Amino acid sequence: MAPHRLHHLALLCLVCASLLCTAIPAGAAPPPRPLCDACGDTFESTAESHGVSVTVTHSNATVAVNNNGSATWVVHNRLSNSEGVARLRANESLRTAIADRAMWDTELLSANVSGDGVITLRYREVDFAERSVGGTVRTGEFTEAYGYRNLDGLGADRLVVVAPDGMRVGRSIDGATVSDDGQRMTLTELNDGRIVTFVPRDTAAGPLLSLLAVGTLLGPVMAMKALAYITLPAAVFTLLIGAAAGGVAWLDWDMERARDSAGIVFAVVGALAAALSILGATGVIRLGGIAAPLFGGGTALFVCGIALSQRRVRERTSYRTVVGGAVVGAGIALGATIVAAPMVVTTETTLPVSALLVLGPAFVLFPAGYAVGHGNRRLAMKTAAIGFVLSMLPVLPVLPAPFGLGVLFIPMATASAAAVAIAGLPIFLAGVSLGAPSSGR
Repeated sequence: MAPHRLHHLALLCLVCASLLCTAIPAGAAPPPRPLCDACGDTFESTAESHGVSVTVTHSNATVAVNNNGSATWVVHNRLSNSEGVARLRANESLRTAIADRAMWDTELLSANVSGDGVITLRYREVDFAERSVGGTVRTGEFTEAYGYRNLDGLGADRLVVVAPDGMRVGRSIDGATVSDDGQRMTLTELNDGRIVTFVPRDTAAGPLLSLLAVGTLLGPVMAMKALAYITLPAAVFTLLIGAAAGGVAWLDWDMERARDSAGIVFAVVGALAAALSILGATGVIRLGGIAAPLFGGGTALFVCGIALSQRRVRERTSYRTVVGGAVVGAGIALGATIVAAPMVVTTETTLPVSALLVLGPAFVLFPAGYAVGHGNRRLAMKTAAIGFVLSMLPVLPVLPAPFGLGVLFIPMATASAAAVAIAGLPIFLAGVSLGAPSSGR
């Protein structure tokens, strides 16, 4: 490998190491908080810390969003314990202190207790939402990634979100109820948060505007994830491919003789991978979430091996057709993985991650090897780097933000990249043999 390429790879590794070191101190998350701090149990706890004992029997909140992104909260907590309610009603300074402490990151406007024991709290939150493309308004307050970093439920028994004047709800929370006119969104629980958008009321392009509003927010975060999670594994994977290419050149094997065996190699490797996954499914060995991807990858390799065993297929191969075949093979592998998932011990969250960590890079090895066989080591390195990155991009949305425990994914992905590059050498060599120039052609 040329010295300047080694310098580039070393620089990439240094950048990833610095990201890892800077991300770890940022991992200390604040304590869990509900979306509405001044509702329900958290209001009880705040009052208790001020020496007032009350019980909230029911709470509801309304958030009226303004066009400039600010919002007004109106919280109603129905209280029991007449002594505590009497103290709150009689002592304005105590009531104000509790109300001000109950809701974080907001400005208290008023706090009143009615005759029937309902305390009404009004707050103003300056940066609840923000303006976005096409006149939309978006808010990340209902997510951990863009709002509260440690969000713990709704807090209120019911929360109503009112769209800004002249607007309607564009993208709502899963499970929420949106009014017929689109101006109000009602939630009774908050499990999986998401970005909420508001679009102009009379627009016909609401879904597109919501997509653009969310996309412009996710773009920088996805780029940061890609830099933090992909750079080092891609560099290691590419470096190992370069080392394998150098080894092939140094050994100077006659790869033309092995061309006819490429299909057999694929079929054998695929059969072994599928058999290994079956052993994992039956409990003979413990493979965990990797069993399903092994079955999917093995099935796809076996199918590709059958195709490559045909002479006319081998004679018509080119770099483009090999790349296309690798993409098709990866698609078959992912489909077989999904089908096999119920038969093995895995979870919905580990399946896409483990599958894409193994299947994508494994199928990249074949076109990379084909480029080496043609004597184009630079193309092989580009194929390895670009192919690895593309195979990782689909899994980025399900990964945590690259802070705290999220950085543990970096060494995991790096180790996986190295393991696939080493264990997949038969696939790489099969590609080399298929790309080797033929003296008989």
